[in-house]
Amino acid sequence: GLSLSMLATLVACAPPAALGRISAMLGTSVELVLVPSQALTQPFTIQASNEWADRIYVELPDLNFATHTHVMGEFFRVLKKGGSICIRHRKAEDSKNAWPSNLIFAGFVDTAESDGDGVMVETSGIKPPWDVGSAVPLSIKRSKQENKETKKVWKVSTDEDDEIMDEDSLLSEKDLKAAPKPASDCELSGGRKACKNCTCGRAEMEENGEKPATAAPTSACGNCYLGDAFRCASCPYKGLPPFKPGERVTISAD
Repeated sequence: GLSLSMLATLVACAPPAALGRISAMLGTSVELVLVPSQALTQPFTIQASNEWADRIYVELPDLNFATHTHVMGEFFRVLKKGGSICIRHRKAEDSKNAWPSNLIFAGFVDTAESDGDGVMVETSGIKPPWDVGSAVPLSIKRSKQENKETKKVWKVSTDEDDEIMDEDSLLSEKDLKAAPKPASDCELSGGRKACKNCTCGRAEMEENGEKPATAAPTSACGNCYLGDAFRCASCPYKGLPPFKPGERVTISAD
């Protein structure tokens, strides 16, 4: 899991017994920060500045070693852009390796998992070369053919020779005829005066100075005759008993 090529700074997290082995193997060729693995179970700060380490090497006792949620953020802070992280732990057949997902959620890319030496499993990732929260505008280039087709769609012709359709030609003779007016029933139409051939008695009432009866209310739902259980809240027949369809019903003005 440790390669000395192109390595100048390293953060190593491992059990105390392994820290001495790692330090002796690297010698003085690499600037090293050692962190005992027990520190990963709680919030901690690596004694290094931001983007200091070329690589982070983590050696855990087993796969299910519980680490604090703060740990991955601290690893990301210390590692240089383009730097790598390697997490090495014992292989467990009955447990799923969650470290690839943990690295992705922490912001690492190009995560990979390997069996290592068959006993230890290694999970690695790379810190991306861009800053967190950076944005790049997207430039969508259209082909010349697409631009031409788009212009054709919205092009308005101003050629005087173009034939203009006559709007009246769209109407038929039936459309031009005025709609016939419905026959007036002075008893129900609510007109100002009675019809010339009035037979309902309205003409006589007007001659005697009597006020003609108001027009019958119009049903909006068609269920007025069924009774209050079927009537609208604003029904003019509210409170009246059911009646037959078409039957004239007198509504008191009180």
